[in-house]
Amino acid sequence: MTMHADRNNDTIAAISTPSGQGGIGIVRLSGKGSFQVADRIFTSPKGGRPSGYPSHSIRFGHIRIPDKGDIVDEVLLAVMRAPGTYTSEDVVEVNCHGGPVPLRTILKLCLDQGARLAEPGEFTKRAFLNGRMDLSQAEAVLDMIRSESEAAQRLAAQQLKGVFSEKIRGLRDRIIRILSDIELAIDFTEEDVQFASSGKITRDIKNLRRSVKEVLDTSGKGMILRRGIKAVICGRPNVGKSSLMNALLRHDRVIVTPVAGTTRDVIEESMDISGVMVRLSDTAGIIGTRDRVGMEGVKRSRQKLLEADVAVFMVDASRPLSGEDRRIYGMVRGKRTVVVINKIDLPRAFDVKDAVKAFETNDVLEVSALRGRGLDKIEAAIAERSFGGDMDIAIEGPIVSNLRHKTALEKALEGIERGIEVTDKNYNGELLSSDLNEAFYRLGLITGESAGDDVLDSIFSQFCIGK
Repeated sequence: MTMHADRNNDTIAAISTPSGQGGIGIVRLSGKGSFQVADRIFTSPKGGRPSGYPSHSIRFGHIRIPDKGDIVDEVLLAVMRAPGTYTSEDVVEVNCHGGPVPLRTILKLCLDQGARLAEPGEFTKRAFLNGRMDLSQAEAVLDMIRSESEAAQRLAAQQLKGVFSEKIRGLRDRIIRILSDIELAIDFTEEDVQFASSGKITRDIKNLRRSVKEVLDTSGKGMILRRGIKAVICGRPNVGKSSLMNALLRHDRVIVTPVAGTTRDVIEESMDISGVMVRLSDTAGIIGTRDRVGMEGVKRSRQKLLEADVAVFMVDASRPLSGEDRRIYGMVRGKRTVVVINKIDLPRAFDVKDAVKAFETNDVLEVSALRGRGLDKIEAAIAERSFGGDMDIAIEGPIVSNLRHKTALEKALEGIERGIEVTDKNYNGELLSSDLNEAFYRLGLITGESAGDDVLDSIFSQFCIGK
């Protein structure tokens, strides 16, 4: 999706509500010709024309076919004048009945009167190009649309407000100040001019490094908040994995039978724990099997384990611990793991201390998935393994929740690290400036100051048409 400069001056139009039937649908116009298009297709019983209405006002009326006068729909028409709009351009929104036919008809009338069909994300892209938001805030709009949990929505709202952007701009400002000191040192080394000493510059760069690291350290938490926790239930056949999944979901999602190996594929479902999305997977066996279907189930289960943030490893309290239990636990060793002894409502075949010794952990949970006992402990443990605390996470301060932002920060940090190496070795001002300019450029990719058309096209192509 490449939008040339002249296309940025077009009047664009699109349907901004989801497809299908609904009570209300919206056709949105943006650009210098928005009011003129509305003048040609809208009439109000109270008279007047949209181009003469005050900003941020709504009028009841009808959309009519020009020259014929046939009524298409009864609507509310909103007029918003630049620059106080989403795009910082003149905007008109037609609120009509939400069926596909009236929406398509009104959109076609707008296009017939000189508007152009908007490209994916073009309204938000114009908001960015017109300076109403920076690039990270524009990406937060997409995150808001896609959010599937309260935590993801809150995080997107904070990013949209500009908390993260402000931090990045602050880091760039600090680099500019350091670069100014370096340039002064280079230009006036033999002059009687006061400038920052090399020691101060080095301290400033090291403080900058610490600040960038502090932001980067939020990425693990931020990425999980944005996409949710990936939790995988694993263990040998018939330990109660499917029963546990059903119990955690509070409904029967997985078939449960006394026959071992009922689950032949990975079953996935999403659940909400205190506002955080948890993507829960019930796995088939992850120890070898000979039939082709079983082998594919094992392959998929192992892949899910590799991708998981947390592994919920289960054993059966009514059966002695086996070599298979130990082999499966060996596959999740090193991951953030919750060890669960299930079926505590049945006669015990081993003691908790046996599990503690076998799996080399003091943190073992005893539950009965069938009776619903101990589920709260598992939920709390998933939270602890994911965040080091409970699910009631304070979403405040700048948080990295976007892989593109994380990569840019990592590259910026590399430039800063190289700069510190220069100060520790020979203090070459030109090399130091080059390294810090690289960090400055990478941080600018986050907010958009350094982003080229290829970056912008990649980001805004992910949006739907109409946003």
